Amino acid sequence: MNPELSCMDATGKAAEFGQLKGGYMFDTSTGMSRMLLSSPTCPVLEALGKKLSFEIAVGLNGRVWVNAPAPSTVILVSNAIMRSESLSGIKQRAMVENLLERLS
Repeated sequence: MNPELSCMDATGKAAEFGQLKGGYMFDTSTGMSRMLLSSPTCPVLEALGKKLSFEIAVGLNGRVWVNAPAPSTVILVSNAIMRSESLSGIKQRAMVENLLERLS
């Protein structure tokens, strides 16, 4: 069975969204997905977004989809998100800086 991922708005319509192609999908806790969707911006996503170009879709069910031009970026973003759940905002930013230094 091949799962199909689609991005829809709150009313259940595709609007300008649609099927998510390519990328990587992984599961997190529902608490982590809420943190990723929170306002103000999640520290790990904010730090990653300042240095990297990527797309992300987060579901309240804990599913996260990440896509980027380079596979190494998809891996880095996915790993950073998965490792950040138990970290404070300051530690999340420090972890992202450390990961980005290793990538350079």
